[in-house]
Amino acid sequence: MNALSRILAFGAVLAACSSSHPLPANYVPTQAAISAADAVGAKNQPRAALHLKMARDQVAQAQALSARGKDHEAALMLDRARTDAEMALMLTRETEARSEVTEARREVQGLSRTQ
Repeated sequence: MNALSRILAFGAVLAACSSSHPLPANYVPTQAAISAADAVGAKNQPRAALHLKMARDQVAQAQALSARGKDHEAALMLDRARTDAEMALMLTRETEARSEVTEARREVQGLSRTQ
């Protein structure tokens, strides 16, 4: 986890703790999905990075909604954020898998040329 991610996570926790209104129950799984996407390098893949940014923005919106007592809307926004974070994770894994397939094809082609 890079320094910016740590600062953002700390800020989110601090904001959550400082508010008098607790965040919805789906806040923790959403943060876990964002952390997982960040851990696999989603920020380095353009499409995945977009979904990761949307997820983080939606968490901020959910925090604001929760602070205003709009728990249902906040929970829905967190669901959207978790979905975007999971999409970022899947897109990153897809890109990695495609890269591995391309490398394996090169190796097979190289082996068949030497025989």
